[in-house]
Amino acid sequence: MADLKVTGKQTFMGQEIPVVLGGFGENQRCMADKTIAEIHNVTVSDIRKATTRNIKRFKIGVDVLDFKSPSSDDDLNSGTDAIDSRALELLQSLGYSTQQIVQAEHIYIYSERGYAKLIKIMDSDLAWEIHDKLIDEYF
Repeated sequence: MADLKVTGKQTFMGQEIPVVLGGFGENQRCMADKTIAEIHNVTVSDIRKATTRNIKRFKIGVDVLDFKSPSSDDDLNSGTDAIDSRALELLQSLGYSTQQIVQAEHIYIYSERGYAKLIKIMDSDLAWEIHDKLIDEYF
């Protein structure tokens, strides 16, 4: 997670979304659960619950990263609720408040592949429509 960086913003479906690189490979685009929730007009909790309920379908480090994972050996996460200043700064640049970061059980970042799996779980016509646009315009 140390190589994640926000490189700017992009307009997508009338919304300004952060462009996030890294985490899954150099210069690979990825997306936070908060951004996905905003695009799909659902709560972040809905996205996290869908992922957590189906976590066995996601490959950690390939499909999804969890900033709050106690099993992470990454230096950004000590396995407690404490997140270091680099991770905190990154999450705040993605639009999370300090309170949201502290209170969250999970904060997921998705690769393009992970986002595709999430869409399959969401399985609505709107989700598939947004998926096609994201693949064409963001990833």
